[in-house]
Amino acid sequence: MSEKYLIGVDGSERSRAALKWGLNRAADRGAAVELIHVADDSFLSESVAFLSEAQAASEQMLAHEIERARTELGFTGEITGTAVVGHPIAEVEAASKHADLLVLGAHSGGKFAGSVFGTRAVKVAAVAHCPVAVIPAEQGSTGSGVVVGVDGSDASKRAIGFAAEEASFRGVPLIAVYAWMPPLTPGLEYLWSEELVTAQQSAAEESIAIGTAGLAERYPDLEVRREIVQAPPVTALLQVAETAEMVVVGSRGRGGISRLLLGSVSHGVLNSLPCTTVVTRAE
Repeated sequence: MSEKYLIGVDGSERSRAALKWGLNRAADRGAAVELIHVADDSFLSESVAFLSEAQAASEQMLAHEIERARTELGFTGEITGTAVVGHPIAEVEAASKHADLLVLGAHSGGKFAGSVFGTRAVKVAAVAHCPVAVIPAEQGSTGSGVVVGVDGSDASKRAIGFAAEEASFRGVPLIAVYAWMPPLTPGLEYLWSEELVTAQQSAAEESIAIGTAGLAERYPDLEVRREIVQAPPVTALLQVAETAEMVVVGSRGRGGISRLLLGSVSHGVLNSLPCTTVVTRAE
């Protein structure tokens, strides 16, 4: 059974960057595509006429993007579209239940635009039921490799699995990053002896080895690079991702209203958006 990709579109250049990326990936993997556009009803009158006009405009824009996918971008696979009027986050969350990957666009440099798939991309990534790929409007052509953070958590394990499969399919290195920092103990820095730092380094090497164990058996041709960086996790990932084509981070997927809050690492990487960034789910 083929995969299904859900791509958010709103007619902007940033969403078209996401559309192009999503269609290329779908074509490579034989996946079906569903485009979704949500007309935000937050500021709309509850008048039936206003809502009807919003629905019609949404359907018209969606039809244009599907036509563009076919003619300009040359996508020949299965493609459908859904146009709805409602709360963008809630509608996309519901639609993501039936997708294998959700693709959204964002401004270059991580400055999310103020549209449905702009500032709200971070929140959508927090509540989606499938992995979410956030695509910069401008993507460099020199990056190579898929970067993933390793910390031993279930969220990290899911991210490593996604990143390894992605790197293997693309034929590029998987770059596993383990970040560590000595405890901040103002005035007690002298307690950090050379022996203690060496012990911490050894523990880091063991953790990253455990985190990437088994990948060689599953992906015999995959090159795995292991990097241990003495820096905060977000800083470490951004540093390594400067020369990569993708970075994968995990979301712990907490319940209730806290689902709107991504973990500090995934949130920090999304706000900087060094390259295409994928947020995976822990559940």
